[in-house]
Amino acid sequence: MKKWLFVIGLAAGLVACNPDEPDPGTDPTVDPEDTTAVAVDDEDDLVENSTWNQTVSIVWNGASASVTGASDSVVVTEKNGVVTVNAEAKHVEYVLSGTGTGQLNMYSDYKLKLTLSDLSLTCSDGPAINNQSHKRTFVVLEGTNVLADGASYATSTEDRKAALFSEGQLIFSGSGSLAVTGNYKHAVASDDYVRVVGGTLKLTSKVNDGLHANDGVVFNGGLTTIVSADEGVQCDSAGIVIAGGVLNITSVNKGIKALGDIVISGGDVAVVAGSGSSSSTEGIESKAAVTISGGKVFVQASDDAINSGGDFTISGGYVCAYSTGNDGIDANGDCYVKGGVVYAIGARSPEMAIDANSEDRKQLYVQGGTIVAIGGLESGASLEQSCYQASSWTANKWYALTVGSDTFLFLTPSSGGTTMVVSAASKPTMKSGISVSGGTKIFNEMGVIGGSFSGGSDVSLSDYSGGSSGPGGGGHGPGGGPGGGPGGW
Repeated sequence: MKKWLFVIGLAAGLVACNPDEPDPGTDPTVDPEDTTAVAVDDEDDLVENSTWNQTVSIVWNGASASVTGASDSVVVTEKNGVVTVNAEAKHVEYVLSGTGTGQLNMYSDYKLKLTLSDLSLTCSDGPAINNQSHKRTFVVLEGTNVLADGASYATSTEDRKAALFSEGQLIFSGSGSLAVTGNYKHAVASDDYVRVVGGTLKLTSKVNDGLHANDGVVFNGGLTTIVSADEGVQCDSAGIVIAGGVLNITSVNKGIKALGDIVISGGDVAVVAGSGSSSSTEGIESKAAVTISGGKVFVQASDDAINSGGDFTISGGYVCAYSTGNDGIDANGDCYVKGGVVYAIGARSPEMAIDANSEDRKQLYVQGGTIVAIGGLESGASLEQSCYQASSWTANKWYALTVGSDTFLFLTPSSGGTTMVVSAASKPTMKSGISVSGGTKIFNEMGVIGGSFSGGSDVSLSDYSGGSSGPGGGGHGPGGGPGGGPGGW
């Protein structure tokens, strides 16, 4: 077996063990203490790269199910809608359809394909789908599909903790939809990693997490909507990659939480954390590093909007981090803004828009990008790109920040820190109280790109130092630092 380790932050390349061999156990080449890795395989994670030689069809009708296509190597039993599959065959596809009550229990030493084709399945005392296979499982969506579990589970020696549970990897794809409701714990969970390549997912957990994984979560495509009573997406032992697709999360606690790195390089991400809760919570939290190089990201939270346990780097994309009670962006290590459009909103002093861990001699480095920071910047920031302070700002008004031929239009929050700091590759101009037309709305309609404006009043911009000790000392650094706006801005 040859295995490649995919460390979050790299663009490609990854782990591969022979998908047709039984699980070989722990690979000694992988450091068990490495919490920043997500092991995925671009080739083997594409369902079209596998051949399926046998098809087993399972159709639910009320409290019973009919089965066709079973064999001596794929033994299927059914009782009162509970279907149990014991498979010793390779390359088997299971087509699930119909409407009923019951459960699917899967046992196999080989990768498998679950095609959900207009399936509606509810289990009153356990997961709707209980996949005990430790190998890769492709979940291909066709038509409209619904899964739900019970509020309590029957006693079992097996690890079962979601309406759709898998011991092995789960890879979602297809052109259909799947709505999963978790009434016992999570909506979807894997003790390995979860990857969303396509399909429309709506995950609702009334108790815990919408999507829970142990070894990583990767979003490459599709539309995923999560409503959770706890975390939206949580990864226990590794990190989370968002490279494409649309991800909308509303959660009582953290929207996205990972022990390892969180890397966002594409896609549309919207997180509203702390919904319906009186407690304070972060929107996105990594116990390691956070890196954003692309995509559109909007996060609103009652505590830090985006928090990293280590370094925080933004080099591209569109990022709005809006905290109603703490820092917009908070790094427990160094914080680097190198590019992109960054709209950060912190609560009133002592909280700020962009914060680094200066108590441990860490620092904020402003090196590029276009920045609007309501609440100001970390004291002692290294301002390698020119920064300016607005004379004042008014709540709930539209502003235009123009840098050369590009204009970023943004709506101010109802409250926030008293200081507004802006930064760009060259000195911008700003107007307040404008009328906005056209363009593309982003940041939960708090921002517009590619639009036009009329009217408004000029806002005076003065040099901002913010206690800078970096190359831009005095706040009016060399300007034109690396980065700048993302492509097309």
